[in-house]
Amino acid sequence: MNNPEFKAIHSHNVKVKKMKKMKSIMKLIGKLARIFVGIARRNESYCPSKVQKSIPLTA
Repeated sequence: MNNPEFKAIHSHNVKVKKMKKMKSIMKLIGKLARIFVGIARRNESYCPSKVQKSIPLTA
């Protein structure tokens, strides 16, 4: 809710991809879980540039 990268991705999913809001939220939960696993495996900190690859930050 407060992360600008996830807000932008959610907005893009709903407006551009015409995805339902709940489906977009569930997709973002899966993405967050994959980010947590990657952070834990590589022992590195959160990097917003890795989260947002092709979606511009316009939320």
